[in-house]
Amino acid sequence: MNKVTFLFVAVLALFLYGCSSNQKPQFGKAPLHLDNFGLNLDVETFFGDESLFRNNEKYSVRSEEETIQIDGSDSTLRYVQYTVSSSHVGDTLARFNGFYFGDLNVVMDFDDKETFMVAASQENVRPGKLDTLIKEISAEYGSVLPNDKNNEPRYITYQWKKDNKLAKLVLNVESPLYSGNDTEQTPNTNKLYADAYHKADNVSVTFFITNPKFDHYLVKARSTSGLLTRY
Repeated sequence: MNKVTFLFVAVLALFLYGCSSNQKPQFGKAPLHLDNFGLNLDVETFFGDESLFRNNEKYSVRSEEETIQIDGSDSTLRYVQYTVSSSHVGDTLARFNGFYFGDLNVVMDFDDKETFMVAASQENVRPGKLDTLIKEISAEYGSVLPNDKNNEPRYITYQWKKDNKLAKLVLNVESPLYSGNDTEQTPNTNKLYADAYHKADNVSVTFFITNPKFDHYLVKARSTSGLLTRY
């Protein structure tokens, strides 16, 4: 192979690699990667193959137009929530590195242009897998944020922030701090959380990635529905 041919092959290989790495995710092709997720999902491309949802025993999908209202005010936000569930014979819908999720929610603005949130959940997770997941999320997002002492979540909740993204991991294990005594010394929250979920045989996990605008509405919302109730 002469130098010109070698150079052409090398350039072509780089071009093809670049095209493949920049391809927009499509449902049914592979799990949606939530690690290094840009919160800019193109739902028209992602859900573009409608044949996947016709008489399909593996998946169920629905979309709902909803409005969220801040409690005690007239401030509202309209959005579209896409909910996809995988049956016991279905494929994994999303992943964060080596951790896989069986249910997926995508929340968009009313025009399907802005991604407000992506949420994924998985039932019956062993505590050891949670240890790894929490470490991997922290490796990408940084240190876990402290919870509001005046508004401790009922269930164990880990929160992170990176740039303009908020990440939240909610476990269906009651927080040991939920009904704690305010006079007690500041506890080692991470240790208390780990001790609590390690006592459970299996844990249900919900992972959220959202932008600050939608987080603001969810935190102050009068009510929510579906997977958003776990937020």
